[in-house]
Amino acid sequence: MGSSDTTLRNEELKGFAQLYSAALMRYFRKRGCQKATVDDLVQDVFARLAGRGAATKIKNPEAYLMQTASSVWKDFLRKRQTHSYVDHVEYEDRTHAVQDVSPENIYQGKENIHLLLAVLNKLPTRTRQVFILCRIEGMKHKHVARRLGISVSTVEKHMVKAIAYLTRCFGNEL
Repeated sequence: MGSSDTTLRNEELKGFAQLYSAALMRYFRKRGCQKATVDDLVQDVFARLAGRGAATKIKNPEAYLMQTASSVWKDFLRKRQTHSYVDHVEYEDRTHAVQDVSPENIYQGKENIHLLLAVLNKLPTRTRQVFILCRIEGMKHKHVARRLGISVSTVEKHMVKAIAYLTRCFGNEL
């Protein structure tokens, strides 16, 4: 197999792309894909076809391409499921815009942190510990109870006490 086989293979791929790209795009669009995803999936079909090698001729190109498209689709769904694709959020300026990082905002943020720390330090020690473990560390009540050697209901009572105090200090800004 010389370079003429590779050239023929490239020509075959170009021909297949011209003949079948539109059909493959329709196939993936019917499954609810967005344009960018459709383009990627069609490209994957042709990449698999190119990776197959030029050793054997395809007898029924339409059936082969559709079988390959089905495999690409199944792989895409499997990957999407295992990579938490549904949790992905597309970037949008209005929801992901960078906040103003002016010196005034930085100073105000630092002041807010100092104020919060001062207020938290006025809480009784155990209440402060429970609040920090639950709200700042993100621990579940049962884990906090186990860690501090208290009951879950005691953890809940400390949380109610801390939230009531913080609400009095900060109002609805929490």
